Amino acid sequence: MNKPEKPAWFAASMRNKQWKKISLLLDDLGIGHYIPPSYNTLLFMRTVKSRALSLVNAGRLNSRFFIDHSTRTLLEVPDKQMEDFIKVVENVPDAECTQEYNLAKGDKVVVTSGPLSGVEGEIVEVDGGTSLIVRVRSLLCAKVTISRQIVRPSTK
Repeated sequence: MNKPEKPAWFAASMRNKQWKKISLLLDDLGIGHYIPPSYNTLLFMRTVKSRALSLVNAGRLNSRFFIDHSTRTLLEVPDKQMEDFIKVVENVPDAECTQEYNLAKGDKVVVTSGPLSGVEGEIVEVDGGTSLIVRVRSLLCAKVTISRQIVRPSTK
């Protein structure tokens, strides 16, 4: 007997200028999704894996899913990472959305106050200032300038 699938966030890439059409399709189908405003060739959708795959296989969704090479299946983004990423991008107007390259590894932290309270990320030094990086697996990150006074070390 198969276990019921649990909804998860799946990441996919789409061609430039398709985001409006795809967003409307997913709205019509009742599938939760997020397209970062400044990086609209990337799609995150929250559904069960079989439904995500069926959309692509049926030709309704012209996208390519990212694969987790360690599991050889669709890359799943943990809920907490997506919540933190969306919170940063939506609440900090100057947050940069950029593909993650070899960023310096910093201390894992939790923001303790302000609109980003509860967000987990890591501290990096950029151009002599302190920034908070919130990562979405190894796909994307959001970076904001932050004061060291409102972060504490993460216990994770």
